[in-house]
Amino acid sequence: MASGQAEQRESYAVVRLDSFRGFTPRPENVTVKKVVSSLADAELEVRYLNGLAATGTVYFVQRTTVALESRAAQPVSAPPVSAPPVSAPPIAASAPKPAPDARSRRARAEKKKSKKNKKKSTKGRRK
Repeated sequence: MASGQAEQRESYAVVRLDSFRGFTPRPENVTVKKVVSSLADAELEVRYLNGLAATGTVYFVQRTTVALESRAAQPVSAPPVSAPPVSAPPIAASAPKPAPDARSRRARAEKKKSKKNKKKSTKGRRK
C-alpha cells in the first residue's frame, strides 16, 4: 500500500430517509443512524427500526467503506488545571429499545389486531 493512504474496511450504514407529501430530497431528510461491520446486524437493525418508524420514514442498508488510519497514537495532553474534568456518559453495551411511536407501522398493526380481537369476542356473545 502506498504511503499516505489509509486502509479501508467494508461496512454497512443504517440510513433513515424522512419523506412527506410533496417530498423533495434534501440533505436534512437523510440521516446515518449507525455504521456496523456486519450485513446481518445492519439488516436486523433496519427491520427493527422500520417496525417502529412513523409513516413516511424508511430505514435501509447502504454498503460503504470506513478508512482505518494507520498513524501511531499521539499522547493526549492533560486538560488545564483551571478547567473541570469532562466525563462522558458511559456507553451501554446494549441500549434499551425505544417504545414504538404511536404513528409507527407496528403500533398501527397492534391497534388493528386488538380491534379484530374485540370484534371476535363480542360476535359470539350476541343472541
